[in-house]
Amino acid sequence: MVYNGDEVSAVVVDFGSHTTRAGWAGEDGPRIVTPTFYGYTDAEASSSNGAPADGDDPMDGEQKPEQEEVNKTKKRTYYFGDDGANVWRANQEVGNFMVDGVVNDGEAAGQMLKYLLRERLNIDPTEHPLMLTEPAWNTPAAREKLVELAFEGEGVPAIYFGSSGVLSAFAAGKPTALVLDVGYANASAVPVVDGYALRAGTMRQPLASSLLLSQLHNHFSSPTATRSFPLSLLPRHLIAKRDTTSEPGLEPHPTLREDRLSGTTGSWRSWAEEVVVDTWKETCGEVINYKGFDFRSARDLPQSLYEFPDGYHQYFGEERYRFTEMLFDPKNYFNQAVEPPASLRTTPTGDHSHSLKDVVPLSQLVHDSIMACDVDVRASLLQNIVVVGNTSLTRGLTERLDLELAQLLPSQKIKIHSPTIPFERKYSSWLGGSVLASLGTFHQLWVTKEEYEEHGMAIVHQRCK
Repeated sequence: MVYNGDEVSAVVVDFGSHTTRAGWAGEDGPRIVTPTFYGYTDAEASSSNGAPADGDDPMDGEQKPEQEEVNKTKKRTYYFGDDGANVWRANQEVGNFMVDGVVNDGEAAGQMLKYLLRERLNIDPTEHPLMLTEPAWNTPAAREKLVELAFEGEGVPAIYFGSSGVLSAFAAGKPTALVLDVGYANASAVPVVDGYALRAGTMRQPLASSLLLSQLHNHFSSPTATRSFPLSLLPRHLIAKRDTTSEPGLEPHPTLREDRLSGTTGSWRSWAEEVVVDTWKETCGEVINYKGFDFRSARDLPQSLYEFPDGYHQYFGEERYRFTEMLFDPKNYFNQAVEPPASLRTTPTGDHSHSLKDVVPLSQLVHDSIMACDVDVRASLLQNIVVVGNTSLTRGLTERLDLELAQLLPSQKIKIHSPTIPFERKYSSWLGGSVLASLGTFHQLWVTKEEYEEHGMAIVHQRCK
């Protein structure tokens, strides 16, 4: 079997820290866009002799359950998609199998892959080759886990890993480009030359969007100089009736769903509050288009009226610009912050933690990435800067980036390319994978299951560079 676009339809799956995309190669957009966050519940299942409690009677000579200690094991039920974490369930926890853009939980990732292929696309995975995207800093262990899940778990006939930066460059129609991806968990700069990512110039900034959400959550959940009370940040799932009678800026008094409060877990509530804050950021956040942000001057900038799920509504002005400033001038934000900066989340591996002082401005990230490349390709990269990622849709971000790069490199010609259609920016790596996997000549790159069984992981690392 020749696995190319003319013979067999390939499936492209793009695991992201915030959303996961899946669909057919050759199409203009993914069929499925689903949250990477998932809900799960644990139920205790009794077993004897280490066997599952299936109700079968023991054979002659075997010990009866009442004669031995009954083992307790936890049976986990997963909930994916829009009916996953977004639906309130008693004692439901919320998880995410991605850490810093890399698959960290193999069991949950395998369940997600099964959900995408068998339930959403409704296909037999053994009949379709699978292309997976991966970040430039992906680890061999994470790649090997995904190969095992695809070949042994779902039985796909062939697999290939495409670098997200390279695929985003392909989606923009540029074999040579500097791809700045400002996503949920990372902001990365990946130089791509003739279709190959340069590892020497690949740089990333952990906690891109989640950095903003952490600081915004701290701001809204604490009293300020202009607001004497903290906001509840309660999601609509826990509110029976919101307060619609209060004036702008007054503390709301919504009617809560008391029946749900006791069954709400800490992880679900933290996730739901983050969604509330993220919605505010998407609606109101804006990047000011000059350097040297001053909070006092921001009060004269346009305001935006926004209402939270509990009924609190206010005209927001300064906050719209203050928190996005940390993407470009974190030191200025840190020095002018009127509230103590919230402590940023630590990676689950415990290897390191991130603080505001570790944040590198986006313009500096692009500059350092290009300067780490060979001098012969710098001009081409500067004239082909591709900006993608959901956080890159923040109003004014590309204009501010253009301004600061011109100040950092005054003698260079700089051109920024950013798709005007939002979904092309958010799903750029999936779109690049769709283009690549549908090419008739791409069949030479697939790693088939037979090759994997004969050569092992070495053939995957060799072909997917």
